[in-house]
Amino acid sequence: MPINETLFTTIFFAVFGMVLAWFVLVRLLFKRLETGHPAKYEAIGRPSLFWRNSPAGAIAMLKFLVTREHKALNDSYLSKLSDAMLAFFVVYTVLFFTLFFSVAGQVATHAP
Repeated sequence: MPINETLFTTIFFAVFGMVLAWFVLVRLLFKRLETGHPAKYEAIGRPSLFWRNSPAGAIAMLKFLVTREHKALNDSYLSKLSDAMLAFFVVYTVLFFTLFFSVAGQVATHAP
């Protein structure tokens, strides 16, 4: 079922804004790990937002969030940030796939 154009536009700009917000959240996470938990930061490959960014680093960061490794570090700020990032990621993923399948449905509907 395709979504209407206004809803599509709203979701599109929400997803775009969420990408920018995600960069800020990732930067906060990496900075907190680097300064407050250097051993864990080293263990996940000293990731960075741009310079040392790799698929392996992204997977390590998502694993850190999904497996809730932050709990073992006993850092309330890091735990709140990590939990918020995990929830944010879930919402982003749902919105992204809503857009994706909406576009795919429109293309399939208008295909010759």
